[in-house]
Amino acid sequence: MLALRSVLVIVGDDEAAYAAAASAAADAVLFDLAEPGSQRHRAAARRLVEQYAPLTAGARRTVVVRIGDTRSGELEADVDAVVQAAISAVVLPGADIPQDVRDADVAIRKREMRRGVPPGSLRLIPELDSAGGLRALPSILEAVDRHGAVAIRVGDLLDHAGAGGSLGASSNGTAHATLAEHAMAEVAIGAAAAGLPWIVTGRDATAMATRARDLGATGVAVASDAEARGMNALFAPDPEDVAAARALLAEWERVRGRGRWLGAVDVAGGTRVVDRRSVRHARALVGRADAIARREAVR
Repeated sequence: MLALRSVLVIVGDDEAAYAAAASAAADAVLFDLAEPGSQRHRAAARRLVEQYAPLTAGARRTVVVRIGDTRSGELEADVDAVVQAAISAVVLPGADIPQDVRDADVAIRKREMRRGVPPGSLRLIPELDSAGGLRALPSILEAVDRHGAVAIRVGDLLDHAGAGGSLGASSNGTAHATLAEHAMAEVAIGAAAAGLPWIVTGRDATAMATRARDLGATGVAVASDAEARGMNALFAPDPEDVAAARALLAEWERVRGRGRWLGAVDVAGGTRVVDRRSVRHARALVGRADAIARREAVR
């Protein structure tokens, strides 16, 4: 389970920024090879990823890399730079159809085999930035078994839908917010059906953080440690919910020990049914809380 309340984005070939990643306040550091700011220095950025990913991971920070999409011609070279044990996941931008994640999965799997990285250990995060990708999300998530989360780049998706501009930055801000909420709600449902967390990336990510959290998001992309600290607090799991999830899991063990598949447990807020579906949700919440606790322990 990935702790992704805050994902600090590092763009370009500024070596000082890469070096500072090991002490980031964010849950995860995202080295972005696909952002326009990295295009002129992509080869240098790849070398920096290879050099600093192990150092960042060694400081017990989660390392994520955003690679070129399947139309860029850069995917293979980017994957060459990122398949190593220090990197936990890759973000695949422009995920529009199931074949996009299949192509990325094949490219990653080949390098895992060659380099002795456990197969499937490098997780894939499809990043949606178009109406087509949003509609295809269920098929995208069913296409491969490597997914670790879902990302939605809401600002770019609004551009694709013909509603460009920043949220609240114009007289059309209300319409932008409505479209953004609709898109995030669709991702929330698709990710929940697949048992995956989801995050918001790209411009306006922190501006939408509160609404994203209300819709079930587990975090957002950030540009600084100051933003990271705020988002870590905003997206921290509710302690009462975590306690209830642990109680539910404990009751499940007792239920199964009696050879049964259904039970009930009294928690804050009332009595909860204990069955396979509620257990899946509880395990995901506890896994996320434990990942955050491990992250906090190194600060």
